[in-house]
Amino acid sequence: MDKPMIFPLFSTPLYVNNVGDFERPDLEALEYSSVLPGGGSYNFLSSVDKNVLHRPEFKHVHDIVMREVERYTRELLAVSRGIEFYITNSWINRHRSGHAAGPHMHHNSLISGVLYLKTNDKSGDIVFHRDVLSLIPFPPALDLDIDSFNIYNCKSWGHKPKTNDICLFPSVVSHSVDPNESDEERWCLAFNVFARGNFGALHKLSIK
Repeated sequence: MDKPMIFPLFSTPLYVNNVGDFERPDLEALEYSSVLPGGGSYNFLSSVDKNVLHRPEFKHVHDIVMREVERYTRELLAVSRGIEFYITNSWINRHRSGHAAGPHMHHNSLISGVLYLKTNDKSGDIVFHRDVLSLIPFPPALDLDIDSFNIYNCKSWGHKPKTNDICLFPSVVSHSVDPNESDEERWCLAFNVFARGNFGALHKLSIK
């Protein structure tokens, strides 16, 4: 009898890679705030500058991030090289003890990512959430009992990041950050990516 095959059709492509050690810019030199640009507040500190990867001292970090974006889009998603991907905004987050981030997604973006600059086993997982309206594998109105959770039936999935890990994922995916349960600050670089070029087989859409 043949072994059954499982095809993860229409899955969410979460990319995780450890980029290895690299020189850190002076993160302490940046200004941080818990105030949202449009009002309200974070439950953590975030750099006031939302374009840190465009700063000269972050040039080598920008190159690392774009190298991984290229791998994600070309090797995994097989996007044509006629389409150019570029970083639209980027910022540093500091999570002190007890700091967390609730479920959210990134607007006006195609791909989002996080590069972990300093983390430990207790500084908080990044958790990805299935769309509340998703009908796969079962409609949301049907809450079946599950004996064990896996990537096919879970409603959320956590990743425990290590220092120098990078995570890339579609910007529409809701995600959150568990509380930092350590006494050390958790540092990460978050960023968004968009695309430009001629889109579609007949080039019906051009974005510059």
